Amino acid sequence: KSRSKSRHRPKGVNIEIYHPKGVMVWYPYRADLELFGIEIYINKNSVAPEPTSSSEEVVRPVCDICLNTTEVSYGKFILRSENAIIRGRDRVTYRAILKKTNSEPRISCSNEFYVSESRILLGSVTGEAIACNSATSSVPRIGESDRSDVSELRSEIKLLEDILLEVNQECSANQNQTKQLHLVTETPTRYNSAELYEFATNWLTSALPTVNWNRTMVDAFYVVNGGIGIEVATIIDKLKILKMAQGLADQPITDLDTFQTEDFTNEIDMW
Repeated sequence: KSRSKSRHRPKGVNIEIYHPKGVMVWYPYRADLELFGIEIYINKNSVAPEPTSSSEEVVRPVCDICLNTTEVSYGKFILRSENAIIRGRDRVTYRAILKKTNSEPRISCSNEFYVSESRILLGSVTGEAIACNSATSSVPRIGESDRSDVSELRSEIKLLEDILLEVNQECSANQNQTKQLHLVTETPTRYNSAELYEFATNWLTSALPTVNWNRTMVDAFYVVNGGIGIEVATIIDKLKILKMAQGLADQPITDLDTFQTEDFTNEIDMW
């Protein structure tokens, strides 16, 4: 069977490029979505050439980065390639592969784009910091006791988050709680899905710059009664953001569950 494909920029695919090497790709989990894959092509002339006839075999170049997963972490499909190298000004194209339960995989092909130097992150996909001049800089070593302290701190944070989540679930047992927030703002014109996601990211970065919105925000959509709705990766993320937003003037970020939830809608078709 031939697999369905489209030629638009896939929505929701997030690619993080690291220096000196490493690529991480994530996609928000959706109901019935059982697999997410990515094929990344670097400086290739064509990714999905169209056949001249229905019987002609389509020959594609070999993907430079080929990954897929069925595992979901923190509400996302996360793919990592620790040794992949993408440099500034490289030409990149990718094919996103989405498979829902009991259906054929759907393939979306992106348009070609140049990699901007400003979009490359200094570090690694494992979260370790890299010195700017690693060849000449002296990087202090982390002792075993320091590693143990960090590990204990992370375990303590995880435990507190689990406790907070349990308490929140008990308090909201009779409510249909979502991971969605309401932004009291409007776009200058009606945006498509990608434009709205970028607008919301920029707006939130200005409001709460300490939050890594590229990792935290999963989706953005219009709310019927005004404003923009966003979905974050976890309930814990939502609770943290609501707490941080209490210090903002005019309360521009609120819980969408309390904002006429029966009237909101996501007008952007994922498929």
